[in-house]
Parts: sequence; structure tokens; C-alpha cells
Amino acid sequence: MSRVERAKILAVDDEENFLRLLIHTLKKDGYEVRTAEDGQEALTLLEHEKFDLALIDIRMTPMDGLAVLGGIKRQYPHTEVIMITACPSDETRMLSFEKGAYRYLIKPIEIHDLKESIRAALSNIDKGKPRGLG
Repeated sequence: MSRVERAKILAVDDEENFLRLLIHTLKKDGYEVRTAEDGQEALTLLEHEKFDLALIDIRMTPMDGLAVLGGIKRQYPHTEVIMITACPSDETRMLSFEKGAYRYLIKPIEIHDLKESIRAALSNIDKGKPRGLG
């Protein structure tokens, strides 16, 4: 069984409705999903559980998604990260990739694009390929 089929995903967003959508969509595809409503909660979960992939909203308080991304890549470099934002900018896109994000998605996200990005990121882990662009 490949990592894609049994992947454990951490979804981090301060919007409860978006987290519910992610849980419903990802569990339906067979992924194990955990959620966090802020960056500190996400980093605490990562201390206790291994995740293959994290989906992280950029605009959160008190710790923004870019800080969470930096923490994940320092402590858990093999966890792939897809950044998500409703307020895209060239700066956050550039910083996301500089800090090690696999993809950068803009809300509202097409479910097909999200699923394809997740499959690509998880396949990247399985094959040990260089980082993708998003």
C-alpha cells in the first residue's frame, strides 16, 4: 500500500467550516485527517504524531501559516506542506516556496485541484522527487 492510500494529513485553518469541508472531502478519499484551529495547536499535534502532509492557511492569529510552515520544515522536514490563502500575494507565495511549501493554493479552492495537489505531494514523498511548484 502506498503512502498516498494511507496518508495522514493535518489541516490547519481558523475557519471551522473550511476544516469541516476538508475533513469530509479527505476522509471520503481514505485519508486520516486531524485538524488544528491555529498554528500553536498544529505544532503541538506534530510533537505527538507523524503527518505526511499539512494543509495550512496563511492568515491566522496569533501565529500565521508562514511561521507554522517554518516550524514544520525545521522540525519535521519530511512532512510536505501545501499553503492555502484567501488573500494571495506575490510576497506570501514567494515566502511559502522559500520556506519549503510544495504548493500554494488560493481560496476558494476547487476540490479537484486540492485532491490533485495532495496526490502530487504524497507521490513526491513516495518517489523522493524534488519539490513541485504550485
